[in-house]
Amino acid sequence: MKKFWMVALSVLLMQVAFADDDVGPPEQRAATRTSLASEYYKRTLYAVAIDEAKKALQAVPDYAQAYNVLALSYLALRDEASAKSYFELAIKAAPKDPDINHNYANYLCDRSDFKNAFTRYEIALGNPLYPTPEATMLAAANCAQKAGDKALMRQYLVRANKQQSQNLQVKFQLANVLLEEGDLPQAKQLFIEVLRAIPKSPPELLWLGVRIERKIGNKESEARYANELRRMYPDSLEATKLQTGRYD
Repeated sequence: MKKFWMVALSVLLMQVAFADDDVGPPEQRAATRTSLASEYYKRTLYAVAIDEAKKALQAVPDYAQAYNVLALSYLALRDEASAKSYFELAIKAAPKDPDINHNYANYLCDRSDFKNAFTRYEIALGNPLYPTPEATMLAAANCAQKAGDKALMRQYLVRANKQQSQNLQVKFQLANVLLEEGDLPQAKQLFIEVLRAIPKSPPELLWLGVRIERKIGNKESEARYANELRRMYPDSLEATKLQTGRYD
């Protein structure tokens, strides 16, 4: 792990050195600066990320991805006005960009602007070259849950599961929805798929197993998952719910 971070640091320093030379076409300089800004953002060095993104804009005004990093960085710093302004500039510069629309949709959803959030999610999903549509579908499902629209939440989870059948988070959330709807066979199938794919089951997954088997009426399997939950995670919220009989 130490070697990995040393290599990553070396690459980052090389990028910094190259960017500081200010050589090459403006688009190349802007892309390099924005790449640096994104790396600094991931490392929570938001002030440096902002500085690099603004340098990208000096090379190419209205460089959409630089606006995107600026919006996310200011959002992390809880500067609402700046974040909103840069999101709007990013959308104006690249109205169909899937990453920008995804991020802006999350921003809107967090502020309960659900109608516009879903519009932005769908714009992101409308790009056939978008490499991670399942991530946007999952985000949209979570937004639908926040909006209290269970039917829409289910639709997005089903779409995400069809898009990327190996996404365990999608399977887990869809199993919970199906359990609530009473589709027990399908909920159990998804639960088993997740259970088999994870070496050590987290408490949330064991609790899901308890509730599915309880609804089915399989006392033996219910007891097995319940015992595992108590043994492995005695202080968890799920174990407390089990202890107090809060199954819903």
